[in-house]
Amino acid sequence: MKKIHIITAVIASLALITVGFMGARLLDKGDEPKVTATSIEERLSKCSDLTTARLDYRGIIKYEEGDIQYINQKSFSMIYDARIKAGIDLSEAQVTVKDKEITVSIPEPEIQDITVDPDSLEFYDEKLALFNWTKKEDTQKAMQKAEEDATEKAAQTDLLSQAAEQARTVVTALLMPMAEDDEEYHIEVIQP
Repeated sequence: MKKIHIITAVIASLALITVGFMGARLLDKGDEPKVTATSIEERLSKCSDLTTARLDYRGIIKYEEGDIQYINQKSFSMIYDARIKAGIDLSEAQVTVKDKEITVSIPEPEIQDITVDPDSLEFYDEKLALFNWTKKEDTQKAMQKAEEDATEKAAQTDLLSQAAEQARTVVTALLMPMAEDDEEYHIEVIQP
């Protein structure tokens, strides 16, 4: 009788182990990660603003204000350093997944930030006026003119095209691990 109980216990244990093993395999198949447009868009939106190109620029501007020399006319030349950043907003990316083709449409790059380093300002050829000589206002106006000048110079460079090329490279690299699970996926990053 004791042997029957031992055999029954062994058979019951094997049955439970088999059911547990089969159940784990069935549940495991249901949790396989799937590549969907939504999952890719969520991953990209976490990155949001993506800076892909930067330009360090040293510029010079000439500033004049007033119309009567020595009374209210003042002027100066100023050298400044600026950092210009360009990139894209990944939250605006649109993704389509069809069969094994992942297509990501990213927005055109734009200038994201222009920062003029106030410690880099160097003034030359200063001509002060009797009734127009507030240094604080001059510095604020000079910073504003420097930002305008840097914006104009950035438009004359290939900064935006470099940002576009780098954005495509970065987005492809960011999505590559998702496609590596199933090597048949092809990733294409486009800009309108």
